[in-house]
Amino acid sequence: MSGRHARPDPWDEGTLDSLLVLVAESLGYRCSRVPGEVMLLEGANRLHVSLRDLRQLARLVPRDDWPALVSDHVTTIVTAIEEPLDLSDFDLAQHLLRTRIYPAEADNGVLASRPFAPGLIEVVVVDTPTTVRTVTTEEMGGWPVSGDALFMLGRSNVRADGPLQMDEQDLGGVRVSVLHGWTFYAVTHLAWLEEYLPIGPYGALVIAPNRSLIVAHPLRIADRHPRARYRAAVAAATELQAQAHRAYEEGPGSLSPHLYWWRAGELTFLETRYEGDTLVLPEEFASVLATLAAER
Repeated sequence: MSGRHARPDPWDEGTLDSLLVLVAESLGYRCSRVPGEVMLLEGANRLHVSLRDLRQLARLVPRDDWPALVSDHVTTIVTAIEEPLDLSDFDLAQHLLRTRIYPAEADNGVLASRPFAPGLIEVVVVDTPTTVRTVTTEEMGGWPVSGDALFMLGRSNVRADGPLQMDEQDLGGVRVSVLHGWTFYAVTHLAWLEEYLPIGPYGALVIAPNRSLIVAHPLRIADRHPRARYRAAVAAATELQAQAHRAYEEGPGSLSPHLYWWRAGELTFLETRYEGDTLVLPEEFASVLATLAAER
């Protein structure tokens, strides 16, 4: 796992933007920057291209490959909009459905989506050999399956694609389980995390910084002394929080730089703060740990 902070390098500022504009104009679109590291493309349709995602992808290939990378990236987005799939035949479409996790700010009000965790949403998408396209509520309304049943179908298809790779690693002295894969749907697997690793009554601290990565630390607190239990949780939370920020910046497909508590299939956002150099966990979290320990 990389410990490198991935920040936009000075030499990529402007170069990728210029390539994006050239490609977009060749496809008949005009470009303008909008807030949130986004380029707005306006032409036959109106669509957004994330500059953050583009820069993260560019860091993975040699600079000489940037023109091809940008061309493929923008053309894929435009094609998905201009040549929409015929999804009216649900018997055919259902096999292409998946659920993918996005940042909550990606919700434009028309997506077939539902909350997944604080700051994250679960979205029904259509997965084809060339692109992944979101499904709208209007499209979903024309199908015989909708609501929770449609999301369960999408999750089932993600599971059928196969498991993620899991490695045990040492992160700053903290033992963690790293789940990863070259897939847009890795974080969907958080819905059945307990099938990957044993998780006791204390749950697990988890991060989902980008679309291909989950890092989890099951809370197995043997020491009955409250301060020792808390210190163990703080040590794990400190390392996971730092890794979340690094992997969120690196991408590609940044999701969340935050720390979560996974327990019984539910994800709770842990709002951490620092007192000097020491990370402090929410009082509610510490209280629940103490209560659980007292019940054992």
